[in-house]
Amino acid sequence: MMRSLLSLLLFTLTLQNYPCLQSGEISRKQYLDLIQSYPQLASYPGNYTKGEIQIVLDPHEMASIENNLGRDVGLIQRDKYWLWINDACIFPNGTQGIYGRIVWVNTLEARSGVAVMPVTKEGKIILNCNFRHATRSWEIELPRGGVNSGEDVESAAKRETMEETGMIVSDLVLLGEIPPDTGLTGTVVPIFLAKVTETLAPEREDSEAIEENLALSLTEIKQAFLQGFYEHCIRGVKQKVSFRDPFLAYAILMYELKQHIVE
Repeated sequence: MMRSLLSLLLFTLTLQNYPCLQSGEISRKQYLDLIQSYPQLASYPGNYTKGEIQIVLDPHEMASIENNLGRDVGLIQRDKYWLWINDACIFPNGTQGIYGRIVWVNTLEARSGVAVMPVTKEGKIILNCNFRHATRSWEIELPRGGVNSGEDVESAAKRETMEETGMIVSDLVLLGEIPPDTGLTGTVVPIFLAKVTETLAPEREDSEAIEENLALSLTEIKQAFLQGFYEHCIRGVKQKVSFRDPFLAYAILMYELKQHIVE
């Protein structure tokens, strides 16, 4: 762990010499240095002859692909949370190209995040009604959040549930893992079933816009998924709140498939 943290520190200090990376040798060199420090980013480069997308790691071939396509290859930009990478690739038909991906810096050292499906003793599922910046809309979703450095996923699941809902949970059962967007990021998020044992005041972060928590039955959840929304009053205004959380849909499916195991 110390070696990895030191590698990340040295990598970050090096990048400070180039606060706004441009095309060319600099971005490609930083990209290769990053992969050397964190080989999991290209641990399996793929094989285009097997129908896969193959990552090109030869510096000269990377430069050739960049020049031919007129698009930057390498580490394009970064901040303390995200890395934007453009990989030089060979596609299944043998065509050379460039494929972008986003890496959450936290995943270089730990799991990216965790989601929880808290269930009360009455069998209701606790959900967040929150405003999401990316969609610019209210969404009803499972509690979820990041895993801190040195924290295991079970502890993170309990902490995130407490912070976002105020509920203490126990008896965590792993329902499964889901990649939020396989076309953009390699992040994989575990989802836990948990029993609510106590309710306290939530401790939400300033950056969160969680209006309140809802307790819905399985029947209500399935109906809301069918409609695509759930009618709910937000600050006195009745709205059709988007109901389309993929984490929740996956959790419900896995819960029903594993029901004889988790009960």
